[in-house]
Amino acid sequence: MLDLMNSLDPRAALGLHLGIVAVTVAGILLVAGLLREPSRDGFGTYESGAPAGATLRGRVATQYFLVAVFFMIFDVEVAVLFAWAVSALDLGRGALVAATIFILVLLAALAWLWMEGALETGPRKERA
Repeated sequence: MLDLMNSLDPRAALGLHLGIVAVTVAGILLVAGLLREPSRDGFGTYESGAPAGATLRGRVATQYFLVAVFFMIFDVEVAVLFAWAVSALDLGRGALVAATIFILVLLAALAWLWMEGALETGPRKERA
């Protein structure tokens, strides 16, 4: 089997891969369509509990979006730290100092966001 994979032209391997993906996606959609309740329209209630397609009236709090953006920012930093951790032994003490400074800057940013109230998702409190 390994000899067959090594002797395959890269374009043929890509075509085979795309064909398998297309058949898999089509199969998943077919099974999902067969299992779907016929009486339900659309996807129904999704995470928030509000009916799908309901019109929004009033203001939408943006704090939830800010928390999501902050999560993504700090999540990328975790990926950077993971790459450092994988090769930490080879990099030496200089990299340890750099990673420590990096983590301290992240903690300072998190503390600042917390003190500013950017992580609060409830109604804004008036400052005195």
